[in-house]
Amino acid sequence: MNKKKTVVYGMAALLFAALVAAVWHLFGGAGAGMVMATGALSTESAFDEVKGLMLKSIGKINGYVEDVDKVSKQVDTIRGHVDTLRRSGARGPAGSVKGPNDVVSQECARAIASIFILEADAIGGLKSMDNQRRESLVAASRESLGLTQRAALTSSDVPLPIGYGDEVIELVSQFGFARKFGTVFPLGAGQVKLPRLGTDPTFGLIAASGTVSEKSPTVVFVTFNAEKFGGLVRVPSEIDADSIVSIGQFLARYCARNIAYVEDYNFFASTGAGSGINGSVAGLTSSTITNSKVVQMASTKTKYSDATLTNIRAIRATVDAPILRTGAYYMHPSFEQHLSGLNTAGDKPYNPQAQIMGVGASGFANIGPTLDGFPIRWVDVLPAYSTSANVSKVFMLFGDATYQYLGVRPGLGMEISREVFFATDELAFRCLERFTIGLMAAGAVSGLQTAAS
Repeated sequence: MNKKKTVVYGMAALLFAALVAAVWHLFGGAGAGMVMATGALSTESAFDEVKGLMLKSIGKINGYVEDVDKVSKQVDTIRGHVDTLRRSGARGPAGSVKGPNDVVSQECARAIASIFILEADAIGGLKSMDNQRRESLVAASRESLGLTQRAALTSSDVPLPIGYGDEVIELVSQFGFARKFGTVFPLGAGQVKLPRLGTDPTFGLIAASGTVSEKSPTVVFVTFNAEKFGGLVRVPSEIDADSIVSIGQFLARYCARNIAYVEDYNFFASTGAGSGINGSVAGLTSSTITNSKVVQMASTKTKYSDATLTNIRAIRATVDAPILRTGAYYMHPSFEQHLSGLNTAGDKPYNPQAQIMGVGASGFANIGPTLDGFPIRWVDVLPAYSTSANVSKVFMLFGDATYQYLGVRPGLGMEISREVFFATDELAFRCLERFTIGLMAAGAVSGLQTAAS
């Protein structure tokens, strides 16, 4: 018995019970007395009325059955949508699946590898394979991207889907520190200018009936010129259909890790030389010198190992006062041993337990290690601890890195070439990103510098 019949029989039973009650009301007890007293209703007319009531009710039942049928279908449709949403929520964005050792979802890895394979095939990079294997590999890649067979393919034909592009960017954030500690600012154009407060005259006392003097703060524009960074990744041309996901994971991990490194280097340590991995804008270790926000150690103290607790504390007095509420130390992880040596006296400024327990001296959870209650953030691209002479080098920072902007153009560029590594029969996977940096407050970060001699 289906749902529809059950509803019909149930409603019919209810109607029959109602009709019995109505007849009893009309002919039994008070109803019968009323009929005899008034003479207004005959037995025949009463049955006609009951008959009409039954016909109307049957018509309504048919309408209810149709409505119930529609609702039942809608419930089935909604249940299907709910199941889909549950699966999507459990699997991540776009229904993606991410294994315990995966850096991006398998769907993202498959998309990256599929684009790589299709572009490699378009430029003849898979000619060394036998036809059956190549066709199987290309077919699997096209199926992964939802493409039909085409005569030619270019990088603009199959961009990395937005959802998967975000996964790679998120992976960059996991590897890098610039995106964790700085402010990521999307650049809508190749060149963007943002205003920064320059001279800031203060208000003062005005005598009774005195003249209100004009205050003219100045604005300095920080120009963001996006620059291009990236490189080539070698991939062997001997590719198998079963390794598509593995290749995608490798490419995503390699590109994200290296993009993160070059972002971090330019954010913190770039000299602004405009060559190698240096952009044309100086990082924090150089801009602190330009902005006169450094504490230089005493003469002959040219080694990082010469830094004393007094030196390290002194750079906190160099930043603008409001920064002390949000400031943190930034240094290479190898300085952990040096900071531990500062706890030999009665004063115990360094708290390594916060790194383990997740609670700093200031009582905030998940703050990591602290020095005098201020968070310490380990940054790999800053100078490592050394006992060798390094004259006039800023190797430790204090301040609020959110005032350093990482201006990025949207998306990562990924393209393939066969000619680059022709001699070794390898394919080149190129990953490019356009970004730059800009400090929005000159007094937001200070540095500790070794002596000049």
